[in-house]
Amino acid sequence: MLAVHGHDRTIADWAQMQFDGLNFATMHSAFGVIDKTGSLIGAALFSDYYPGGNVELTFVGPGTLTRAIINEIGYHAFVTLGASRVTCKTKKANIDVIRLLKKAGFRWEGNQKKYFGPGEDDTAVIFSFPVESAARWLRSVN
Repeated sequence: MLAVHGHDRTIADWAQMQFDGLNFATMHSAFGVIDKTGSLIGAALFSDYYPGGNVELTFVGPGTLTRAIINEIGYHAFVTLGASRVTCKTKKANIDVIRLLKKAGFRWEGNQKKYFGPGEDDTAVIFSFPVESAARWLRSVN
C-alpha cells in the first residue's frame, strides 16, 4: 500500500461514496491509499485545521491503516501542516477503531452525545494525538 497526494477532491469524493451521508466539502487536505494495482482503497482526510493547533482526521478504508500509513498521517499533520495535535471521532460502538486509535497512541478526551445522529448509538468518542507523542510514528519532526 502506498500514499498518494495531490488529488484531494477525487479522494474526498471516493471517501464520501464509502459512507452515505458524509460530506467532505470542507476538508483542508487529503491523501489516498492505493494498492498494487493503483486502485484507491483508503483515504485520510484532514479538516477543521487551525494553523499551529488542531486538525481533525477522518480515515476511510478498513484494513489499510498500516504503520506506514499512520507514519504518513503523522508526517502530513505535524510536519506538512504544522499542527500541534490530531483529533479523531468515532462511534462509541466502533470498538475496533477505538482499539486501533489507542494502539496508535491516541488518548481518549471525551464523548459527544448524539454527534452522529439522534440515537443512543450515535455518541461520538473523541481521541487526540499531540505532536509530543508522535516521534515513534514519524520519519522526522521539526
